[in-house]
Amino acid sequence: MYAKKREAFLLDAVRHGLNDYWSRKLTRLFVTHERLAEASCNGDWPCDNGERKVRFCNRCECGMVPSKMDKHGICESCRVEDRAKAVVANFPDLLLDINGDPRGWTMSLSRRPDPFK
Repeated sequence: MYAKKREAFLLDAVRHGLNDYWSRKLTRLFVTHERLAEASCNGDWPCDNGERKVRFCNRCECGMVPSKMDKHGICESCRVEDRAKAVVANFPDLLLDINGDPRGWTMSLSRRPDPFK
């Protein structure tokens, strides 16, 4: 499942005009975000399942083990989203759609609509 989604996202990134370096970087972030969203949904490590000690993110308020929080109280999932947004910011004609539901795509790329059409 992960390999199919990873390859599909990589092809989508290339189709949107990203070169090999940026496509792979964004694909790695997508896979990490997908894994964390699934862990959050299932209650797997490093997310909250009611049985382990967790801290809550200052931004999204999801619970994660303290080792996955930074010194500002931001969880790994939010940091991955920030890094993905920074990558896409290098390409002004692309939009990054972020969704936390692991049943579909947690991140997807699309073209920014042309305001002159």
